[in-house]
Amino acid sequence: MTCAFLLALQVPAQACNNREPTRQTSPGPHDFSALPSETRLWGEDDAGEPLFLRARVLDTCGEPIPGARVQMLHADQDGYHDPRRWRTTLDTDERGEFKVATVFPGYAGGMARHIHFIINHPDHQRLVTRLFFRHDPMLDKSVEDLAIVLEPIERKERTGWVGGYEFVLRQR
Repeated sequence: MTCAFLLALQVPAQACNNREPTRQTSPGPHDFSALPSETRLWGEDDAGEPLFLRARVLDTCGEPIPGARVQMLHADQDGYHDPRRWRTTLDTDERGEFKVATVFPGYAGGMARHIHFIINHPDHQRLVTRLFFRHDPMLDKSVEDLAIVLEPIERKERTGWVGGYEFVLRQR
């Protein structure tokens, strides 16, 4: 037997965690074309509370998906969808992560506060979904699996929010 064959026998196969794919929702009546590519949407002079979101895009085995294209948009602090603000297109890094600094969205369309996402990768099925916020009093229990837990932060005498989420994409 060759050394390579013996080594292959000794290395255990990596187990798949079998994660449930993130649930699809409606994209809403929004135009996702021509989104800028910015990680900082909120600035110190902007109204509203800052929201710092860090997310990962994983496959159903829990492995990161680098190079996934993430399109994101949401309403401003008053619930208004400005076609020029609060929207971006980002690519995940080698760890399948992306980060964005934005404003905590207001109530729009009679729904709980939410952010719209479309995530694409050539090896995985397209994901169209919305994320909500766990502490929102308008949160419907039917979307709790799509709710981000937020932690408050103080920054330059302002309150803001930090949260994270793991999106799971199904392979093609």
